[in-house]
Amino acid sequence: MAPTDPASAPEAEPTLDRPWPLVGREPQLARAAGALISGQARSVFLYGPSGIGKSRIQSAVGDRLAEAGWLVLTASGNPALSSVPFATVAPALARGVENPTLPATTDPLALFSATNATISELAAGRPVIMAVDDLSTADTVSVALIAQLVAAGSIALIATLPEGEPVPEGALPVAAAADSLRIDVAALDLEEVSELLALVLDGPVAHRDAIELHRASHGNPLFLRELAIGAVEAGTLAHVGGQWQLHGDPVGTPALRDLIRARLRNLDVEERDAVERLALCEPLGIDEFVRPGAPEALAELELRGMVRVDESGHGIAITLAHPQYAGAVRESLPRIRAISLLAEQADVVANGPMTVVDELRIAMWRLDAGRPSDPELLIRSADLARRAHDHRTAERLASAAIGAGATDASAHLMHGDLLWSLGRGEEALAALANAEAAARATQHPGAALAAIAAKRAEIYGGDPLGSERGIRLLEEIGRALTEQAPMLLISKATLVLHLLRAEEALALVDEADAGLGDSPVERAIVSLARAMPLSQMQRSAEALAEAETAVAYAGTEGAHIPKRRAQVPYAYALIESDHYDDARRTTIEMLHDAIRNDDELTARHAEFLMGRQFWAVGRLDTAARWFRDSLSGAELRGPASLRGPSLGFLTVIACMQGDLARARELRGRFDAGYDREDTLTALSDAWLARTEGDAETAATILLTRVEEVLPRGAFNVAASFLHTLARIGPRPRVADAAERLAELERRTGAPEIGLRARHARAEAAADAAGLRSVGEEWERLGGLLFAAEAFASAGQAARADGRGREASADLQRAGALGAACEGARTPLLTFTDGTEPLTPREREIASLAAQGLSSNEIAQRLFLSPRTVNNHLQSTYTKLGIRGRHELQL
Repeated sequence: MAPTDPASAPEAEPTLDRPWPLVGREPQLARAAGALISGQARSVFLYGPSGIGKSRIQSAVGDRLAEAGWLVLTASGNPALSSVPFATVAPALARGVENPTLPATTDPLALFSATNATISELAAGRPVIMAVDDLSTADTVSVALIAQLVAAGSIALIATLPEGEPVPEGALPVAAAADSLRIDVAALDLEEVSELLALVLDGPVAHRDAIELHRASHGNPLFLRELAIGAVEAGTLAHVGGQWQLHGDPVGTPALRDLIRARLRNLDVEERDAVERLALCEPLGIDEFVRPGAPEALAELELRGMVRVDESGHGIAITLAHPQYAGAVRESLPRIRAISLLAEQADVVANGPMTVVDELRIAMWRLDAGRPSDPELLIRSADLARRAHDHRTAERLASAAIGAGATDASAHLMHGDLLWSLGRGEEALAALANAEAAARATQHPGAALAAIAAKRAEIYGGDPLGSERGIRLLEEIGRALTEQAPMLLISKATLVLHLLRAEEALALVDEADAGLGDSPVERAIVSLARAMPLSQMQRSAEALAEAETAVAYAGTEGAHIPKRRAQVPYAYALIESDHYDDARRTTIEMLHDAIRNDDELTARHAEFLMGRQFWAVGRLDTAARWFRDSLSGAELRGPASLRGPSLGFLTVIACMQGDLARARELRGRFDAGYDREDTLTALSDAWLARTEGDAETAATILLTRVEEVLPRGAFNVAASFLHTLARIGPRPRVADAAERLAELERRTGAPEIGLRARHARAEAAADAAGLRSVGEEWERLGGLLFAAEAFASAGQAARADGRGREASADLQRAGALGAACEGARTPLLTFTDGTEPLTPREREIASLAAQGLSSNEIAQRLFLSPRTVNNHLQSTYTKLGIRGRHELQL
């Protein structure tokens, strides 16, 4: 389905200009309100940068105090009125009092007495809180009066102050008192940004794009709001494949740019010059500001929180405090001024001692100024950026080099490789066509042509049905370039593996290995190529050893293989060997590194592998979120080859949760012809048949696929399908699955297959003790769904044998484990025999409780009261026959 397919659009365009919910601020709210209500604090000061949410927290605290019976008076500082006596407090006192007494401000005693009397009349015996927004810009008379009222016990105070601004002198005694509470309001973290965006967009945001919006906003809620509104209005934040996805950089609203420019408006000449240079060239070393007065300007900017100083590297690096500052400044700069600054800064760095990194910076600055360097320098800079894994910068430099006259094959090949990494497959193929033409014009094109063919075949393999095309290309070029056979065989092995021809792939790698040398990079390439077929053949220990060798090499300085690329087969091998926690840690590291470096290919594989891990352990909702990420990313950015598998797993999950209509809709989105070779299509169809009540058809589909993949050596797929058959097939077929798994265990010696064989054998024999033992093993490994199913079957078997107490214990344990499986309704979990099923809300709350969240944490996440959460949990305990949340976590 294309990204523009109407089926991918949300039901209604989200209304983003409504008030956004207050997410991630419950600890600050509870701390401030609790301290004031209990009397532990008479004043609370909220500190933080503009837009961080200080005023929202202050308002929410006021609401809580009002609910507790307090009188809340609100006031706000105003720079335009800061010289007008009593301007801040007067409007607060004028509310609700007819003809209030407002005495002359020249008589402090009379002013205090009259104000105190007015507040007493308004309060009518209630405690009073005065909420002052931006106390730093309040007039001095109001500040002094508020301090007197707090000292006299007439009011409590909650005030906001911008980051870096001191407490006004008149309020210092209040702020310094023992009963004053300071709260620094921090930026939202990534999880909070994801939650907030999902709420306001009425749908989940892809993880990689939540990271990008978190990075662009620095977790500042105001900046995040304006970036999201601007991106939706510009169409760069769109609903694709059930997820909100960014395509292009997030673009803020004019309001955001105006807000930033207003903050920059009062800079002096030297401060503005420093800010403009940083906006164009950051980061800069402190010695790279050469104008007179620059050190003093930078010191002032640091005090105001407008620049950051980083001393973690070899020198002192200075950047703007927020990434949105740079965009706002660049947009406001006249082009002539920008060109002048870029050229001047390039000359400053060029005239000093230079490193290769400086060479890259100079090339970029001159390119931005419209004065590109010579092609050789641009190519060297592009290669340096690529080695630093900055694919976006490297692609831009390579493109500029070609535009400036770089015509050799290596330049075009590099450009094609970078375009493919960024997910721009069609452009990459065009660049490779140019590379081939350039190579054929040379005397010895062999190595270049082989490298070009390998990259082209890799891109072909990125299409759902392109692996065969890539294999044919490699075989054709291999016949013509026999001396390049080893690397071509490695590339062919990868594509052969896409078709689950594991034994053939391993044989190709071994053949290639015989023609390669012993250099570290060649050994790592061979290890990477071996790891995946070994995993498919369920030779897990060997696969892990090979993958670990490649990862170790990729982690060394100057390695030719990015570590995140080496981690893909490593994570795959960890999943196939049931090491789920290790797989998750590895994949998260890989994913975040890929996102930082604009490596779309690795990011997509990481998203998919995250889904695989959560699906394997039975966290179905979480797995579906990751598969939606990989699906929408594949549709928007590529590679297209991951679209079908993502849809396949989403179909299976829908079946596992009993949502037949959703499963059928997802199955209908498969590309035509995709079911010829794809394993996930067969798995989807089997689960669909079983969910529709046709267990025999499901068994036939699974066994047919087993017969197809076994001769190819894809033993992991065969074992998975036979284990699935033991769980969803009709009773006679379960015994068949058990026998075939036992045979496969004898053939491979794989402990992972052995566990599945024991599970199937215990299911076939209705062996309660065997099922209980298998359930405990699955639980130890983290396979919660398989464990829940095993205990459910154990309970059924014990009940059939008249062992009621054992049956009750097994079924309770199955229920507790199943509650953590996020809506699983698989055939083996239909053990309740009339017991009322959990509602979706009970299931959601039970899942969070099983993960260790407290009732307060669950309430905050789901926008419920703790009492409501506890009521749902009590209902869940009753339905599952368990005593408390500790049994949910069994």
